[in-house]
Amino acid sequence: MRPSTLVCLRANAVLIALCVAASDAAWLAVCGCAGHVQALQTTAIRLATLTSAAGIVLVVRRLARLAFDTARSARRIAWASDRLVIDGTGPGDWLVQLHAELHPAGSRHSAHACSRSAACSRVPRGRA
Repeated sequence: MRPSTLVCLRANAVLIALCVAASDAAWLAVCGCAGHVQALQTTAIRLATLTSAAGIVLVVRRLARLAFDTARSARRIAWASDRLVIDGTGPGDWLVQLHAELHPAGSRHSAHACSRSAACSRVPRGRA
């Protein structure tokens, strides 16, 4: 396997695991506050946990795409020697990195695909 495929698989596995854990914790809090902790073992709550985890995954992936597009249009990212260089000034930089790890080939291509491709591929001075 190519290294980019392994990075993509790892990023997806970590994202799904974190979203399932967050969803499970939320349903534990709901059932615990309702006084029905034993309800966590029912099939309905397990399906609700997985459904809400899938929703969280979709929302996080969409937010990562929007953060990547924003960083690309603001020229805060560039590729230098097969590494993504992110200007560390934005609060959503982890989302930019997540999108780049989830879509290694697509993010590299779209980072160079803007109308001024020579300007996009350079790292701005003082920002690398």
